Amino acid sequence: MIYEILGIACVGVLWINSEPTIRLRSLYKTEDWFFRLINCCMCSTFWIGLALSFDIYTASISSILAEFICRKINSGSL
Repeated sequence: MIYEILGIACVGVLWINSEPTIRLRSLYKTEDWFFRLINCCMCSTFWIGLALSFDIYTASISSILAEFICRKINSGSL
C-alpha cells in the first residue's frame, strides 16, 4: 500500500515536471480545466492515482504527497 502511494505520487511529480508537459503548458494559453490539470500537481496526481488504483483514498493521499514533493523540488532547497 505504501509503495503504491509513493509510486503514484512520483508519477504525478514526474508528469508535472517532465519536458513534454512543460512544453505543452507553454503552447496552451487558454485557462480552462485542461490547463489547470496540466499545471497543478495535486489535481493531475489525483486523477492519475484514481485511474491507477480505483481507490479515492489512495488517490487523495498520493496527490497531497505529490504536491509536497513538487513544492520541495521547485523550492530549490533539497
